[in-house]
Amino acid sequence: MSDVILYSGNAFSVADGKGRFVLPLEMRKLVAQASGGQNRLCLSVHFDNGCATGFGLSHKQFLFDEVEKLERQAYEAGRDFNADLERENRLGTIEDVNFDDGGRFFLHPDIKEEAGITDAVFFYGVGRYFQIWKPEALVESPDRPALIRNKVRRWVDQRAAGGGK
Repeated sequence: MSDVILYSGNAFSVADGKGRFVLPLEMRKLVAQASGGQNRLCLSVHFDNGCATGFGLSHKQFLFDEVEKLERQAYEAGRDFNADLERENRLGTIEDVNFDDGGRFFLHPDIKEEAGITDAVFFYGVGRYFQIWKPEALVESPDRPALIRNKVRRWVDQRAAGGGK
């Protein structure tokens, strides 16, 4: 079996009175596992999707190693490659945060702003990391699977009708 941590599943979280979100239990366990047993969550922004991303410390190392691999491949092929810029793009936007045993964490204000997140998020496991969406933005994202968009749309509609927080 591989040591690679793979996130799947999905869940909603509404910010508590202090503005903290709750990392879903299964994702929380995987993040801690990927972070050497620490309650340490890495957060960033997705450059293409308009959402935030989350993962454990091992994925940060994977991103670094991936840049080294790309640099090696470029060198062997005789292509130019700016490894410093690539590291800036992949690692420079990552914010490490702690979460408590209940999974509560603060989403960095810059990341919240970039992803348009206010008081609710949708966690969406997509492999080596999970996405953190403003629910309304995911509904409006045509590239997401219809099953997921419809699930989130129902939640948004129910919340607007007073059925959720």
